[in-house]
Amino acid sequence: MRLFKHATLFGVVTISSWSAVQASDFIILPVVGSQPDTGLQLGVAAFWESSPEPDSLAASVFFIGTANNQQALALGLRTPGFIEGKQDAFDFGVRISRFPNEFYGYQAEYIENGEKYDDLSLELRAGWSYPLNDVWRVGGTLITAWADIEFENPNDPLLSNAAWTEGGQVQAIELSVTRDTRDDLSWPTGGTFAENTVTLGRSDDAGVYYTTSKSGAVYWQSPFRVILALGGQVQHASADTPFVYMPTLNGSQWMRGVVDGQYRHQSTITSQLEARIPLTRRFASSVFVHAGQVGEAPADWLDTDLKTGFGTGLRYSISDERRLNIRVDLGWVDGRSGVVINFGEAF
Repeated sequence: MRLFKHATLFGVVTISSWSAVQASDFIILPVVGSQPDTGLQLGVAAFWESSPEPDSLAASVFFIGTANNQQALALGLRTPGFIEGKQDAFDFGVRISRFPNEFYGYQAEYIENGEKYDDLSLELRAGWSYPLNDVWRVGGTLITAWADIEFENPNDPLLSNAAWTEGGQVQAIELSVTRDTRDDLSWPTGGTFAENTVTLGRSDDAGVYYTTSKSGAVYWQSPFRVILALGGQVQHASADTPFVYMPTLNGSQWMRGVVDGQYRHQSTITSQLEARIPLTRRFASSVFVHAGQVGEAPADWLDTDLKTGFGTGLRYSISDERRLNIRVDLGWVDGRSGVVINFGEAF
């Protein structure tokens, strides 16, 4: 669900308990967990959708706080568009966070090699998407963001090629083209999905920059009702891209098991194969394997060991009429592990 695209930045935690309360397509999901850098984490995620249509009214809230006074809040709102007879839609989002992280670059292999930093940021987004037909959709989003970044060791060699490492202000526009032939948006059993995104921005410190992203997936249901999903993503960014907007291995989607932002560089590649196994009308499970790499350019992807991993997950649908899943995934990447709790499938 695109509404949660920016709420999942904080979704990798070690979960000790979770539960859900349902009413139609309304979800409340308490979150309890911990990480070495943050201590105890307490949070809540809530989602409401009036209907499964891409232009239906929907809203989301995500909040998490920690024992050492770090917080993250994300709000999302989707409303129907203004063109009669078309399923165009407006999307609005606010994200505020004060969270620690570690940056490993693309050569580090062990967690102790990471460079610790704190990121205080605010991001506002306003977007509009329009369907050209039943398959193609185009969209545009305006972004304004502020950030204050503090590194434990600003002179670390890992940061030698990074721009905008102290934060500042950013204005950007994001343009997207999507091709979608999936037979179901929340639980596809066939079809394909592809999205191309270009972001043009300007920061007050590093100047003009751009990022591009190409992602895709294909789905197939076996005679045993097991669904196979194969997907991947390639990203690239210019040299002056702000540190927090550099391409990263997405720990809540493509590389479940790492925290988003731990690996950043000017280019990334990820791939994933997942088997989704329906158990009952409400429950399903999954197993997946994934691989990814970051580097200054695609030619650098082969310079270091490919980052690989695997994982398993459990699904619970809040609806009898369609699979609208709460997703709990446990993933490993190069010996690191993490739990992701989210709404809808990873891809």
